[in-house]
Amino acid sequence: MNKKMVTIIAALAMCTAMAGCTENDTASSSKAETTTTTTAAAESAAPVESTVDESSADSTSTNAGTTDYDVDGDFRAFEQLKEKYADGYLVTLEGQMSNSGTKYTICVKDGKAYESSTIQGMKSYAVYPGDGKKYNVSEATTTYSVADADENAWKDSDILFGAALDFDHAYIDETTNVVHEYYNLDSAVAGAEGQIVYGFDGATYDLKQVVLLPEGADESSAVYFTVDSMGEADDSLLAVPDLSAYTKE
Repeated sequence: MNKKMVTIIAALAMCTAMAGCTENDTASSSKAETTTTTTAAAESAAPVESTVDESSADSTSTNAGTTDYDVDGDFRAFEQLKEKYADGYLVTLEGQMSNSGTKYTICVKDGKAYESSTIQGMKSYAVYPGDGKKYNVSEATTTYSVADADENAWKDSDILFGAALDFDHAYIDETTNVVHEYYNLDSAVAGAEGQIVYGFDGATYDLKQVVLLPEGADESSAVYFTVDSMGEADDSLLAVPDLSAYTKE
């Protein structure tokens, strides 16, 4: 098994989804151990789509209607979203099901990144402010650590856009009018093989849901996040944090 430092979202999600996760660092992104198996996407798509449908229903039922999305066409809502936020983004997510109540925030812009998780009111976050360092901060323990980071290290925080590789297939939930686009996961970013699924409002193509599907796991191991908000990046989150009230580890 290979241990790999992964982003907060990928680590916590895969910790829930896979038995290989054995360590957790409250002042930094979690560490996950995963064992992956090879299965064809077509074999796992049908039962997973059923699971995605059910979890989407509560949060998107008011959007039920029609969509002009063509699953066999060239348009991809994910590519449109990436283009819209090419200059940076700030997104807040909330875990569902096994991650219920956990809040996540990601901010990315100009080679800088911020990521945080709040679990039962306890917040930890990491910042790549572009100075060649990564700052890991735990508000729960009021501690911090600083590590060297190369110029591309911030990309590990871009789980929203950076974790997706090639498009696999799309599926429309006609009950909720949600378009689900399936992409293969970049294991170099996510720390594991599998797929990432983006759920879009069929009328507006606003992002509504993100689902991580570990390869080789059954449908109950899918990890769900609803999108609370998404907008332009907040520069204040990308600065070197004020650590005057914290103790260095």
